[in-house]
Amino acid sequence: MKNRVKMGLIVAAAAGAFASTSGAATIWDTGSPDGGFFGYTGYDVFVGQSVAVAFTADKTYSLDRIGVWMMSNDWDNAGRTYTLSIRADAQGGTTEPAGSILESWNMATGAAGWNPVLDMAESALHPILEAGKTYWIVAESTEEAFVDPVWVWANYWDGAPSGNIDWMNNPGVWQTGVTYGSTPGTVVEGTEVPGVGTLGLAGFAGLAAARRRRR
Repeated sequence: MKNRVKMGLIVAAAAGAFASTSGAATIWDTGSPDGGFFGYTGYDVFVGQSVAVAFTADKTYSLDRIGVWMMSNDWDNAGRTYTLSIRADAQGGTTEPAGSILESWNMATGAAGWNPVLDMAESALHPILEAGKTYWIVAESTEEAFVDPVWVWANYWDGAPSGNIDWMNNPGVWQTGVTYGSTPGTVVEGTEVPGVGTLGLAGFAGLAAARRRRR
């Protein structure tokens, strides 16, 4: 009985924290790409290359949505496919994406040709992004080269960790580092979870899971 009462208090506290939030906030935004004189540039996302970019949450949030700026090497039809995922850092710092996935989406880009569009992925699981921790957005695809989607650079965003896997030469090995002038254009939005400690986060996660089961 005591345990049930304790858990009820935790969930109630988490629910109160959730209710006090003011809706979606921007966690990270590189801004829209600007091609400039040489036009738009980006990372090909295809069977031969996976691409990732990292951000660090300044506060604790539940994830609402992710947007990625994409264009396409298919000039005739929109809808080239890729998988988008969000992951923690493999070593708890800023090193490379972990193998475990917090949430993933099967995407079909709205882009046709080299005119960037913002593809949005709405969260159904609302994973908790903890303050001070680094997370990675990863794009992968089974599309072949020359018709594949392209993750467009945010021209004026410098100093963000990003990386790629070259599946032909170094399969499964992330090559990561801080990029300058070539950060993949990304938007991350979430709902702030204010003043929630470890126990509160557990209760909040339990509440979110219960809400998903009732749908």
